[in-house]
Amino acid sequence: MQSQAAQQQFLAQVDHGEPVTGLLWKGLSWQAMAWHGAEIRQCIFEHNTFVEMDWRSCHIDTVVFAGVRWSATTLKDCVFTSCRFVDCVFERATLEAHQFLACAFEGCLFSECQYAEGSLLDAPILDLRIEACQVKKLVLSGNQQVRLGFKDSTFLHLVLADFDFGNLTLENANFTNLIAMECRARDYDFRGVPLAQSQFTDSDMAGSDFSDADLSQACFKGCGLQACRFVRANMRQALVLEARASQAVFAGAQLECANFSDADCEGAVFRGADMNMTILNRANLQHADFSDCSMTFTDFSYSNISHADFSGGRFMRSKHHAVIDHETRYGSRAGILPADHELLRAEQWVRLS
Repeated sequence: MQSQAAQQQFLAQVDHGEPVTGLLWKGLSWQAMAWHGAEIRQCIFEHNTFVEMDWRSCHIDTVVFAGVRWSATTLKDCVFTSCRFVDCVFERATLEAHQFLACAFEGCLFSECQYAEGSLLDAPILDLRIEACQVKKLVLSGNQQVRLGFKDSTFLHLVLADFDFGNLTLENANFTNLIAMECRARDYDFRGVPLAQSQFTDSDMAGSDFSDADLSQACFKGCGLQACRFVRANMRQALVLEARASQAVFAGAQLECANFSDADCEGAVFRGADMNMTILNRANLQHADFSDCSMTFTDFSYSNISHADFSGGRFMRSKHHAVIDHETRYGSRAGILPADHELLRAEQWVRLS
């Protein structure tokens, strides 16, 4: 009876637009109730359960949730500010247009949730697992003491700002359009991870392993990819512009229409890769291994391919315009377009004029 009276008093305050301040609730079970426009400040919820609740346009400020469980609950247009979540669970919850601002998460779990849109910003602690969830749009930025785990979940648009992948454990996670520019992912294991249309511009990813990953239309512009492994990776239409990829391994990769222009790929291994219409203009490809590659309409123009190995490679209308090829090992040059001397003279004239 006391718990029912407390809940009725709470709902009455919410219905009258009054803020709820400075209260402690222990061990209450809230079920099938609507909180619309609730303002809750400096309260404590300890071992409460929220089942089939409807929270809309709520503002929760400086509230502590300890051992709290949200089950089959909808949270829409809600803002949590400077709250603390300890050992909390969101299960089968739906979160839409949702914000956590400067909130601490300690040992928390999102399980089987539908996360339509939201953000986790400026958390002093972010110890959180996301399991069996469908996440459409989520932004993580400015968080400290990060410890994340993504398992059996699909992310359609995840933004990780200034992120260190060393703080993330992946297990059967699927990403499309992951935005992680200027991130750190040294020696990280991305093997077999779906990462189509993802952006890693200007990130430090040296030594990471992307073998068998789906990187179609991914962007690695300006990234540090030294000694990375992309063995058998799908990199159709990937952008590796201006990347630092010396000693990287692309053996057996699908590189159709990928662009490596202005990249440093000295000593890189492309052996057996499908390089149909791959563009490698102005690239440093010295000592690179292109043996047994399929190079249909591949464009190496203006690149330095000195000491590179093309033995066993198959060319068809491949462009080697104005390349530097000192001691390059070609094997058969059949299929390489003849040098365009008139174009080269015209380019030299333009540079001198």
